[in-house]
Amino acid sequence: MLRKETGFTLIELMITVAIVGILAAIALPSYRNYVMRGHRDEAETVMLQVAQEQERYYTMNNQYNIGVTQVSPLGATGSSILYNITVASGTAPAGFQVNAVPANAQSPDSQCGTLTLDSLGNKGSSGTYSTADCWK
Repeated sequence: MLRKETGFTLIELMITVAIVGILAAIALPSYRNYVMRGHRDEAETVMLQVAQEQERYYTMNNQYNIGVTQVSPLGATGSSILYNITVASGTAPAGFQVNAVPANAQSPDSQCGTLTLDSLGNKGSSGTYSTADCWK
């Protein structure tokens, strides 16, 4: 009686490995871009919150709190900070500018680079994408 051998041939396994490799090569960069966009959105939210706090401070003190040098996004500390958010004097008279510089895992974000928001509500970015694409 002949027994039929079952299993996969080496060719079938190699084709499967090649297909998985191609899918991974396409999916991994897309996933990384998706994660970077999510972190960028979080930084924009924090920047808007900082701008609101500056306006509140201005209402009570008739000047902006330019002395703020580091804002910790949503309580993040240590290496988990993905943006260094600072407040500086702005271009408008007696204005301010909030800057978000990518740091740590977010530093490869050359698409939008440093995000800016000033006291007049003007938004900007230093990357290769347009400001409209970075600020959504």
